[in-house]
Amino acid sequence: MKITRLAALCLLAATACGGTPDAGTSAIPTPAHSTPADAVIVDKDQVLTCGEGEGEGSAQALCDAVAAAASPVPGSPEPGSPAPAEERPAPIPSVSQTFLSWVVKKGEAIPVPNPGTGGANPRLLSALLTDFGSAHESDAAPGAVVGLPAPVDDASLFIGLRMMGSPLEGPSSCEKWTSGTWNTVLRDFDQRGVRIAATQLESRRRTDPLVFGESVVTGPAAMLEHLADTSGVKSCRKLTGGRAGTGAVEPFPVPPLGTRSFAFRITGSRKVAVWQWVEVVQTPRYVLEVRIPNQFPEPRTDPAVLLPRIAAAAYARAEAALG
Repeated sequence: MKITRLAALCLLAATACGGTPDAGTSAIPTPAHSTPADAVIVDKDQVLTCGEGEGEGSAQALCDAVAAAASPVPGSPEPGSPAPAEERPAPIPSVSQTFLSWVVKKGEAIPVPNPGTGGANPRLLSALLTDFGSAHESDAAPGAVVGLPAPVDDASLFIGLRMMGSPLEGPSSCEKWTSGTWNTVLRDFDQRGVRIAATQLESRRRTDPLVFGESVVTGPAAMLEHLADTSGVKSCRKLTGGRAGTGAVEPFPVPPLGTRSFAFRITGSRKVAVWQWVEVVQTPRYVLEVRIPNQFPEPRTDPAVLLPRIAAAAYARAEAALG
């Protein structure tokens, strides 16, 4: 079973996980019914692939809990007229009420419409990776382009299903590091002519799992310069996240790409040493970002080693499409 940011989710969803997450320990009772074999439970920050053999501790318990939240309560009256079988399920609140969840069939996309009101760009969509090693474009959240302007909340949900932010916060200048450059674009550059492409890739191999998100942003040169400006990183050394503990933005060297490139870890405390590994690449035409979240089980290769390899592949594809 592949889980993106399980630890972060558990820290946010206290009622579901029962306090500090601990891999292999189920903190909630498993419901009597089982999750359908072809079900995929999806929330704004992660995809949980359930029903693939035996569960894995608190992760399977969380799958079952969210599936239970989507199921009728025993003893409750039957609905007057059931929805058509072909109708996709609507968003439902999770057991913790802190994030939205959906239960969809494998191969189906999450039923969240693209909120973009500006024109999309097919070339920008083709700039996104669709494969890297054993990781492939997610069925649940395939690559998409949001043309701005767009309702910020709707766009944040739509893009957030593809790009994973950290649970830590700091000064407003740190948001592009903790949450992603796309988030800063929505906040400060929600204007016509700006486009955000985003995708999530995940491996289906249990022996070598990998999940990561990629975004490519196009727009005015001043915006691209702002997104790649690292002058505020020093103010991001004391991040906080409530029950997620504390952390910092910690730069580390990577091979140069584009006009400017840099990478950093979002470090953590307690049981999560690193929440995310992130690389940003600036060119005169776009800003590219790759984010690898903390995940269980961990990929076979150190994410700090994987990150520049993924970024190089993403840069090569973007240059071929947009150069």
